[in-house]
Amino acid sequence: MKTTASLRALSAALGLTLLPLFGAIAGDSEPVPLNLHVASPDWRDQIIYFVMIDRFDDGNEANNDQGANEFDQTQGSKFSGGDLSGVTRRLDYIRGLGATTVWITPPVANQWWNTRAGYGGYHGYWAEDFKRVDAHFGSLQDYRRLSAALHDAGMYLIQDIVVNHTADYFSYPGRWDAAAPVQGIQRVPDSTGRLAPTQAPFNFNDATDPDQRQAGIYHWTPAITDYQNQRQLLDFQLADLDDLNTENPVVRRALRESYGHWIREVGVDGFRVDTAFYVAPEYFSDFLHADDPRFPGMAQVAAATGRLDFHVFGEGFATDRPYEESQSRRIERYAHGADGEPLLPAMINFPLQGTALDVFAKGRPPAELAARIDSMMKVHATPHLMPTFLDNHDVDRFLAGGTVAGLQQGLLLLMTLPGIPTIYYGTEQGYTSPRAAMFAKGIGSGGRDRFDTDAPLYRYIQRTTALRSAHRVFSRGIPPTLHANGATPGALAYRMDHEGASALVVFNTADAPTLLDNLATGLAPGTLLRGIFGIESTPIDAVVGANGRLSMILPARSGLVWKVSAQGRTSVPAAPSPKLALTGPERSQVQGDFDVEGLAEGIDRLLLVVDGDLASAEPVLVESDGRWRARVDTRNMVDPSVVHRIVAWNAEAEIASTAQRFTVARLG
Repeated sequence: MKTTASLRALSAALGLTLLPLFGAIAGDSEPVPLNLHVASPDWRDQIIYFVMIDRFDDGNEANNDQGANEFDQTQGSKFSGGDLSGVTRRLDYIRGLGATTVWITPPVANQWWNTRAGYGGYHGYWAEDFKRVDAHFGSLQDYRRLSAALHDAGMYLIQDIVVNHTADYFSYPGRWDAAAPVQGIQRVPDSTGRLAPTQAPFNFNDATDPDQRQAGIYHWTPAITDYQNQRQLLDFQLADLDDLNTENPVVRRALRESYGHWIREVGVDGFRVDTAFYVAPEYFSDFLHADDPRFPGMAQVAAATGRLDFHVFGEGFATDRPYEESQSRRIERYAHGADGEPLLPAMINFPLQGTALDVFAKGRPPAELAARIDSMMKVHATPHLMPTFLDNHDVDRFLAGGTVAGLQQGLLLLMTLPGIPTIYYGTEQGYTSPRAAMFAKGIGSGGRDRFDTDAPLYRYIQRTTALRSAHRVFSRGIPPTLHANGATPGALAYRMDHEGASALVVFNTADAPTLLDNLATGLAPGTLLRGIFGIESTPIDAVVGANGRLSMILPARSGLVWKVSAQGRTSVPAAPSPKLALTGPERSQVQGDFDVEGLAEGIDRLLLVVDGDLASAEPVLVESDGRWRARVDTRNMVDPSVVHRIVAWNAEAEIASTAQRFTVARLG
């Protein structure tokens, strides 16, 4: 064990103050060191739990009301009482869910109440001092205790940070003249009468003072009105928040000093960067890697505390339309520059969230999700480091429009794909409001604590996190997509491969059973698949058939996972004696209803299944000579761009014909 003297020497070498690194324990003659500085984990294997501090848990009611008209537990616009001590006392609850990392909203001192907007900074994104803990959230020592408690539990801490703006202390409500920023400016006092941040140099925000204007700490600009205008995006005010001049070396140095402080003094293990799109991508090279002896980049600060893989990921709030990837490429430009140089280690995977929501909550065809997975792996250089999510504080909850069944599927998707799965607080309790409190006195809690470890979604998420943690193929693997219904809700299948291990993941996004036929698994015939997870129940084991294919009926809203058995292959199942075939010519395009025909042997009936839809499948009798014929009804196939799929299926023998594809182009 290190002595106090050796710890003092270590602290001095790291540029730390010793005393705050220790926490006194009653009855001890000497303080016990807090476990603040730990080595970085392999971020690919982490599972994040994202907490909005003010809405999570109130560990100390004495710090709730600071007497500035900013606290009211009946109003969603004001502070509700959550704090850092509350997060600390709920770590068993978070760890029990299966999370390994806690991401908190900014704990820094905020503008408590904006008199112009009639809204408060309880969320943490309206900073007035980037180096001080907000009084509502506790003290620096409270923050250190949270960090140490996480590290003692083998967990990690991510702090949300803002480099684009401070709080709203000035605006241009009328005419703005870029050449004369003093004209038209309006100062915005908060409820304490303060007109500027307290931290230098960010307190230099008065454009009417020539010295402050010349210092150029801010872009003296109005609010963004055109989000397609790149200059406005980078230099104007987002939602009237005072835009920092991040090209200014003084600003860059002050931000590095501010955020290096939290690594050194608290031991945070990573940062999430808010509003990254509103800062030039090149800024982050300086922020992370600046070679400044006094205020070095975050990578150097972290390395000095033993964190050789300090994770930083940015927010790029943008999603893509189906089968498009322009916004994905825009997001990737913040991780890697035009010449491939690394900028941010990762960005949050918003496009995946948008498509998952469309498919699991809004009923879009799962082919859109398969295309998004393929695009994700092609566009992003480090997809395994990108946090993935369904809910957060800036979007509607999944359950605001989706179902529990869809949410369960979405969560299983996150846990079986590359990326760092991120659970937003309250998802595990079935929350429908994005910023309701978890503690009884907080806004939207319904008057009771919500930390129910027997809640169905809490128990379900436990199962999904256990699946991911037990099988590295899900956190480190590569996902070739195998099948996806392109016409309607239905089947989606992909395989995960990593260092000789493989797993098969299958969904049915429809509200009725669907047929998954002739799935080309990419695995050798006779490969034994062990069922390891199912949303409702674990699937039975399966054996890959001839030509590496599988056929099965998927229950409604199912999610099923098999892993390739370590025992290797078994005997290839004998080809079934019944035979079934579509013999008519394949049509690339039809203009209305049409006939199909085929041959069958050893069966007297079949189902003609279009787009996997068993509920609407047409029963067909086989003639005595083995021939069969049926008519395909296309009246509901109104989109000429959709490719439909038709197959003959016999459930008793579990055999399917080869499939045919077609589109429908109606005359007139």
